[in-house]
Amino acid sequence: MIRHHVVEAGITALCSVIIIVVLMMWWAGQFAQFVTTAMMVMIILGLIVGSLVPNIIITWLIIGLTTIGSAILLLGYIVMETPLKLALLAAFPLMATLAYFSRYIIGEWGWLDRNRQDIESYAAYYNQIVKLQTGYNANKIYQKEISFIIKEQVADLWIDVTAIHWVHSQQIRQFHHDD
Repeated sequence: MIRHHVVEAGITALCSVIIIVVLMMWWAGQFAQFVTTAMMVMIILGLIVGSLVPNIIITWLIIGLTTIGSAILLLGYIVMETPLKLALLAAFPLMATLAYFSRYIIGEWGWLDRNRQDIESYAAYYNQIVKLQTGYNANKIYQKEISFIIKEQVADLWIDVTAIHWVHSQQIRQFHHDD
């Protein structure tokens, strides 16, 4: 059931990107050739950046390029209609954002749903803090140490065990055999 929704969301995201690209290019085609070319370049750059670049860099690129573009198009003396200037300014951020969200929906959600059972199994049986499979491996290693010490009576061997109570990345208390 979850996979079905991921596929639907991915197809919806891709269709929305394609529809917006077609509408923007159709609207830009109503004007001069240089406007169509500029719109096409902005759309292609937005799609490439949104598909390949990490989220934080996309954010800074959108902020920086929109600021520079606004300064050039709106504050400078460019003979164009204002709605056309605004459309050229909105093309890159809109396409980069849509491409990123499409990548997020298709790539990250789909991967998570496909491997959800493996992730839950791994989290249940493997403790990241001590790098052991929870209590089972700890008991197994402890029993091996005890049996080795009992069998080797010639050497003066001993074992020091420290138990640590660890919750939510904070050490609550530590137990020592003397305590």
